[in-house]
Order: sequence, then C-alpha cells, then structure tokens
Amino acid sequence: MTENSEFSARVLKTGARAYAAYASGELFESHPEAKEGFGPNPFSTWQSWLAGQVEELAAAVAAEQPRLFASEVHWGKAVLSARGVSMAHYRRALESLRDVLAKELPEQIQPVAARYLEEALSAFDDQPTDVRTRLLPETPHGRLASTYLLALLEGDRRRASRAILDAIDQPASVREIYLHVLSPTQEELGRMWLVGEISVAEEHFASHTTKIVMAQLLSRAELRPPNGKTVLAAAVAGNRHDIGVHAVADFFEMDGWRTIQLGADVPVADLAQAAEFFDANLLALSASLTVQLETVKSTIQAVRSGPRDNDVKIIVGGRAFADAGNLPGEIGADGYAADPEEAVRLGRRLVGLLPDRGAE
Repeated sequence: MTENSEFSARVLKTGARAYAAYASGELFESHPEAKEGFGPNPFSTWQSWLAGQVEELAAAVAAEQPRLFASEVHWGKAVLSARGVSMAHYRRALESLRDVLAKELPEQIQPVAARYLEEALSAFDDQPTDVRTRLLPETPHGRLASTYLLALLEGDRRRASRAILDAIDQPASVREIYLHVLSPTQEELGRMWLVGEISVAEEHFASHTTKIVMAQLLSRAELRPPNGKTVLAAAVAGNRHDIGVHAVADFFEMDGWRTIQLGADVPVADLAQAAEFFDANLLALSASLTVQLETVKSTIQAVRSGPRDNDVKIIVGGRAFADAGNLPGEIGADGYAADPEEAVRLGRRLVGLLPDRGAE
C-alpha cells in the first residue's frame, strides 16, 4: 500500500454517498426502467447499494488489488440476481458510477478509479457466483446438517442441539462436526439471508443457537495437554460475524492452547492492549468484508507498535481475504488460514511448536 493509494481510497470513501447519489440520478435519467424491482424507494435503495460499491472500490484501491473490487461486483451480481434485480440494470448502474467518478474525482485519482471499474465491468458477463445450496443431503454429514438447519428454521433450539450432540460417537468427532456440519450450515444460512429466503431475525436466532451448540461440543471434545502458548482470537472492529472466529478459537483450545476469545467488533486499541495484557503468542484476526481490510492493517500496526512488537505472531482469515492474494503479508500479517484446521497448523509453525502429526 502506498500513500497515493491510501489518499485515493480516503477521497472515494469520504464522498461515497454523494457519488452514489449522482450515479443513481444519471441511471434513472438514462434508464428509468432501472427503478423496477428495487423496492418502494428505488432512488434511496440504489444510492445505498452504489455507496457500498464505492466503499468496496475504496478498499480495493487502498489494498492496490483490482481483483478485490471485481470479486465484490461478481458477488453483487449473485445477490441482486437472486433478489430479482435485472443484471442489465446493475451493469448500467456501474457504468453510471464510472461516468460520475470520471467527472467528480480529482484529476490524479480518476485514472485509478477508472481502471478498477473497467476491470470489473470487463469481467461482468462471466458466470455469476453460484448461490445455490452447498448442503449435500446424500452424505452422513450433509444429512445431519440438513436436520440441524430444519430445526433452526423451525425455531426449535432443543431439537437442533440434540441432533448435534447425539451425533458425537467419540470426542475426536467434534472437529468433524465443526468442519462438515456447523460450518456448511452457517454458509447456507448466509446464502438464504443474501437471497432473501430468511430474515435477519431468523439468521440471528440460528447463529446464536450455533454458538450455544459449539460451547456444548467443546465441553465434550478431546483436549490435548496444555502447550504453554496463548492465542488471542477476535473479529476486527466493524466485523459483527464471529462464528468463524469462535470455531478457530475452539480448535486452538482443543490443541492445548490457552485461548482468549474476544468475539466480534473489537476496537483496534482494545485488541492491541489485550495482546499485551494476556501475553499472547499468536493473534488470530477475522474480517468478513473488504471494507474491513484497512481496520485489519491498523490493528496489526497497533500490535506491532506495542511493547511485544514481533513477538506476537499474527494470522488472518475470513471472507475478506478469500481473493486477496499476497495482501495478508503486505499488511503485516504472518499468514492466512482458510479454516480452523489450517489456522492451528499455521499457528503451531509460527510459534515454534512441532507439527501435529495426528491431524495431518
């Protein structure tokens, strides 16, 4: 990340709603049919959506990663298509945004924004992101996940919990349930919310129930002897999705680490202070959106500027890093992990513990 890219990102982020308003106005002027299918107040809805796109653009510019914005547009196609919005309208909205930014941005920033938008538009007609269910009921884990999901959607917390706990045939199977039952179920709940099949309230009930179930599972899991290392796990400020980081923390605890789970939306200064207070050997940070990448960078800088500096190893994870390439290293992290098992393997290596041969 350079000073110029960070300055460009700040300009974009500061003016996001204004640019989005101009773009929405131009969209409706040239294509009034774009008002269809976008709610009772289409101008406000398009403005909010395009403001989010500008913020995603700012995050990609700050990271100097054009593919991050192209990926967000790809994801946006899937969401809007599932909700009945015309892809032609979405493309025209992005084109209107491109034209507005070309007129309104300072001259030195215009080429950067134009390049990122053109790259996203050139890939716009690629196959949309698949938003179909990933649950596979023909497998034992898939059947259990489907049973669990049905109980959640019916609001039956006891039945949901019992379905999971009754499936534990030995302590070692707890890890499999985390990875192959709870994680796919949460992904399916996220998909259902994105496409409008469930409400925020239903998603919150299901996620809260899953946290309770995870606590019950951890109490039945096989715990390895303490290894003398401490891991601090948290979702960065702005990230309210902490199921994944809960799972990561639980896997470290099963591996014998002293685990400090801070949960969701932890402020930068508090996270840095906690890393020092708890004498952490490893910090596991989660970000779900690309707009949170700058916060991850600020958190890492705050920890690195503290008394323990590089003594704290830092790994990152979450959807924000799925298409980020070398970005974790560029913002100061020691590595990226895609799932809890990979996080533990990487964490052990970073702090000098021998590899866990039993998990390989």
